[in-house]
Amino acid sequence: MNIKQAEALSGITRRNIRFYEQEGMISPSRNQENDYREYSDEDIQKLKLIRALRMVDMPLDDIRNILAGQTELSKAAAEQEARLKLKTQELETAIYFCREFRNLNGTAPGDIDKVLSKMEAPENKKKLFKQWVHDYRLFAKAQHEKVFTFLPDGAVTTPEEFTAALCQYADVHGLNLVITKESMYPEFTIDGIEYTAERFYTRACYVPVASIRCTAKHPETLEPDLPKSKKIILKMWHYSWIPALLIFFNIGAVIRGGGLALFSTPEGWVVFISIFCLTCTGILRYIIFHYNENGK
Repeated sequence: MNIKQAEALSGITRRNIRFYEQEGMISPSRNQENDYREYSDEDIQKLKLIRALRMVDMPLDDIRNILAGQTELSKAAAEQEARLKLKTQELETAIYFCREFRNLNGTAPGDIDKVLSKMEAPENKKKLFKQWVHDYRLFAKAQHEKVFTFLPDGAVTTPEEFTAALCQYADVHGLNLVITKESMYPEFTIDGIEYTAERFYTRACYVPVASIRCTAKHPETLEPDLPKSKKIILKMWHYSWIPALLIFFNIGAVIRGGGLALFSTPEGWVVFISIFCLTCTGILRYIIFHYNENGK
């Protein structure tokens, strides 16, 4: 059947059907005469399952694992039930305080303070903290999936060696990797996520060592479904180590250079700017070659 029929039977729009196909969640065959997609009954059943699970707000990663046979439906459903119960508790807390505000006659400081003291009670803060931890884990997982690096066992000088290095990495970490383009800039999928890779050379004890960096082709699809403002805060926290390192090294440079007196001469400014640039270069080099090494 064609995509129009698949849309009617599954209740999923064509756009979303193509998206699930790009994610590797369904794999329709191709008509050899016109190269059109042909959807089987199995594809329709998968689409119906995807639709049902999305209706209970199950994450795409969990659905993908179910379809790939890596996770049992009952286990994934139990985990989603636990997440929904946590959200329900948070919503019930929010609803309770909305009722508190409805019962206020005005915005008198004393009344607001009473409600605020209840909202800041330890049990309510604990629920809020758990939600932030949960959201940060989702955000961090997405960042690790977007870009990761690893060091192959040997030199990577040919497309065949590149393919072998990628396959070995997948075997070691238990990943479902499929090469879609073999070259020195290969393309591949890991659990349905499309990646490209490139080889760099770094030095370890003055010996050149190959480093492979893998980048998701569509990183926007990996983003968790969170408010934009919350994503900004989580991103600032996730990468807070970068400005922290800059501050740490440059404070050290100022102290070693004689404190604030370092800035009293042109030579002192040159030394400070040089150390600052070297620090930035070192951090950038770490991000390119070693940050998120082995996807951790």
